[in-house]
Amino acid sequence: MPKPGRDLSERRTHKRDDLMPRKSVTNSGNKPPALEELCIRSAIDNLDHIKDVGHTDARLLKIILPHCTPEQLLKIEEYTKSRDLSPITNELWLGHYSRKFGEDNLKTVQERMKKTKKLFKWKALYQAKLREQDDVEKKCVERLRELYKESSEKKDSRKLQQIELMPPPGRKRTFGSMGGGGSSGRFGGGSSSRFTKPDVGSKGRLMKKARAEFVASNQAKKLSQVRKPPGARR
Repeated sequence: MPKPGRDLSERRTHKRDDLMPRKSVTNSGNKPPALEELCIRSAIDNLDHIKDVGHTDARLLKIILPHCTPEQLLKIEEYTKSRDLSPITNELWLGHYSRKFGEDNLKTVQERMKKTKKLFKWKALYQAKLREQDDVEKKCVERLRELYKESSEKKDSRKLQQIELMPPPGRKRTFGSMGGGGSSGRFGGGSSSRFTKPDVGSKGRLMKKARAEFVASNQAKKLSQVRKPPGARR
């Protein structure tokens, strides 16, 4: 007769096993699915730190690698030397190519490969197209620099022409030194003092004063008597 305690523990074990989802895990042995899910989430959250994936199960890589950016995916493939990841990553690179360069470009490349019957890995096509795009951008930037330089040179030449056409500013005429020997003045040989215009008003006043004093003097009276004719003298 079975013991009651043993039956109860067995029923609990079967009930817990029925609640757990049955999933295949890595080749390292059977592990709880919850732990596997936590590991996948941790790997996705730390893609910047993942380099060599070694012999990680391809099933797990197909879950983790789609979350990589092109830079992260390229880094993982470069560091993983022990295996070829292209069977897993080729479709991922196709998606990156489409998002980066557009659907029309993607269709054009696919049509060319069909016509030539040559297949290329999408990683190589992505890198080649990226280099081509960088070269086009560099040429555009260089052309813009040349146009800007030409425009600046034209503006500078216009400014120079305007300056040359403008008349020279007027200069005030000044009388320099009037001495001889290397003098730049109008008159050669003479005083080195500057030419000053005489004061006409003050000179006229002095002449009038001198005349008034002369008329009032006795000598002026005598001269007036001498100049009179003989019949007019008394």
